[in-house]
Amino acid sequence: MDYRSLAISFRIQLGFHAANNEGAGGTNVMEPRRITVGDREYDGISGEIIRHHILENFVKLCQQNDVPLHDRCKGLAPDRGLTYLIDLIQRNNWKHTRKDGKKEDGIDPEHYPQATAQILQTCAVCDVGGFLYPLGEATEKIKVALGGTIGNLGGALKRDSCFEVGWLITEHPAIIDYSQHSAYDPSPEFHKLFVQNMRVGIYGGVLRLDLDRIGFNDWWWLQLNVPQYVLQEQERKQRIRLLLQAIRQWLLSPSFAKQTGWLQHMSGFLEGAIVLSIDGLAPFYSPIKFDLEDNDPNKPVIKPNPEYLDMLNKLKEKCGDTLEVYSFNNPAELKERMLEIEGKIDVKETTKP
Repeated sequence: MDYRSLAISFRIQLGFHAANNEGAGGTNVMEPRRITVGDREYDGISGEIIRHHILENFVKLCQQNDVPLHDRCKGLAPDRGLTYLIDLIQRNNWKHTRKDGKKEDGIDPEHYPQATAQILQTCAVCDVGGFLYPLGEATEKIKVALGGTIGNLGGALKRDSCFEVGWLITEHPAIIDYSQHSAYDPSPEFHKLFVQNMRVGIYGGVLRLDLDRIGFNDWWWLQLNVPQYVLQEQERKQRIRLLLQAIRQWLLSPSFAKQTGWLQHMSGFLEGAIVLSIDGLAPFYSPIKFDLEDNDPNKPVIKPNPEYLDMLNKLKEKCGDTLEVYSFNNPAELKERMLEIEGKIDVKETTKP
């Protein structure tokens, strides 16, 4: 079956951690990220940091399976793939038309299909993680790294990520404690005290993966006779399965910032639902919900949403064979469900240009 999208809704318990802080604000007190709803604060962990660590898992899996990656993508540099694009521009002598009508080295929409195809073929991280290259600004940052061999480049090239991750947010007001620590140094003037937070809670999370966009050239329509997919079927299957494995690894053993001395305690509490769709984006419902306490519009709160799984199952009944819903109540069941899904992945046969 040709699955187009996958979504996961989950609840996970994290204890005694310091993941994803906002900084110290000029003090020696490390402050955690918080979500303010009404007069209450809830603990939050950014979806961007979760996405980064999923991509770290993905890079390792790609390296283990000889899947192509650009050098800077192996380190998840923010400008990943940019040096490759610059090389394409220089090798093909592409020109960008400025607003004043003058030409300069760069990229215009007519070059998007070819550039995107070659970037995706040569790097799985650019494929699944996306990129954004505003060339005029971005190239200035790496001129030195390339020996100053770059002239003025114009234009831009963009690819949206193939997967999206929401924030982890507690289903109860934040439970945060602070403890004082010292950065020891034998010289008294360098011996510093600092205050670190520790948090505990049950978090609700959501993520969605666009299976049908992996290996897909978003700009194929700008040129005649350009295929939509730039990878062979087996290459696409491999990248899809490796990304699913990277997500599974993260859910079973989450990684965040600030873990060296504050590795979270895992209780084994992990439950949720996985939705597969063959008809567009996979729907999902969050295990937390916004509500009003005592129906008072002045008392907004976040609460658990225990109906989310029932809502998904009812939706499946209405959608028939276009949706599949898998539930899990512990880490072992999650792994079992994910392995089952990885084994079912099928994609349309494609041909490289």
